[in-house]
Amino acid sequence: MIIRADGLNFIADEDVDDTKEVVGSSVIFGNNVNSNNIVEGIDMMFGNNVTFNGKSDYAFLFGNNVNVKGTINNDGFIFGNVIKFDENVNVDRDLVVFGSDVTINGKINRDITIYAMNVSVNGEVLGNVNIKANEIKVDGNVSGTLSYNEDAAISINGNVNETKTTEKLTKEVSFQDKIWNFIVNYGGNLVIFLAFVLIVPQLFKRIQKKNENITVLNAFSLFGFGTLSIILIPVIFIMLLTLTFCLPLSILLLILYILAIWLSNIFTSYLLGNLIWKNFIKKDENIYLIGLIGISVISILTIIPYIGTLFSVISVMIGMGIILQQFKKDN
Repeated sequence: MIIRADGLNFIADEDVDDTKEVVGSSVIFGNNVNSNNIVEGIDMMFGNNVTFNGKSDYAFLFGNNVNVKGTINNDGFIFGNVIKFDENVNVDRDLVVFGSDVTINGKINRDITIYAMNVSVNGEVLGNVNIKANEIKVDGNVSGTLSYNEDAAISINGNVNETKTTEKLTKEVSFQDKIWNFIVNYGGNLVIFLAFVLIVPQLFKRIQKKNENITVLNAFSLFGFGTLSIILIPVIFIMLLTLTFCLPLSILLLILYILAIWLSNIFTSYLLGNLIWKNFIKKDENIYLIGLIGISVISILTIIPYIGTLFSVISVMIGMGIILQQFKKDN
């Protein structure tokens, strides 16, 4: 039996197995998320293991392991580590995928763009395929143009109408330049953090209080709401921009949006530093050392080859979630 839900279908739980007909949008958070929903609108799923079995107009899926088995009537945006499209998948319009290991089966009726380490295209793509990756295997059919970075290791055994190479994925950067960039970014984050501590020290105490007993679900919620804000704020900006009397408000929103993204790593770093301090150091809290630890760990994670970019994106999303969290009233 399919339950009908009008408006927003919102669920946050450790494990979610949902079956509904949603006239509106659906947002689901959890560790293990399985959705058989039919969504006449935007379908958003956030979790560790995400399985999309349903049908939606637009799909935004975020997780460590993402399995796509359903139908997307329009466009899809998929972000994860291991992403797999089942052979029964059907996407009617465009698809954008960010991941580490990406396997595309099924049928994509228009264009697909993929940013990943390893990509396998085994299905049928009726439009163009644009790939940025280290290793690429194409055993399926591409009716349009297959574009890929010229330094990729590529194997084409399927039918491809046309191929085109783009610029190299990795540009040559000297070791000295890498060290200098790290020092500048690391030092800049420390200076910004110290400025915030001196100007608004209560802000970090508030972050500690709100995340005193943080769980995996809470972390996914921060990531989810941060991602939602990254997507929706530009949409709101464009809508306000069309209204003459809202022009000043739209410009202010854009400035705050850019500022929030710029500062998001600081808040993620502090949250991580606080977790490390509470679980391993277990001494009287020192706001300066907590910030130093968090910024150091995040800075090191983001320079790891190949996966550093993924850590950077996750840090920004969680940081945006932390910023939004501060506007929520305390219980």
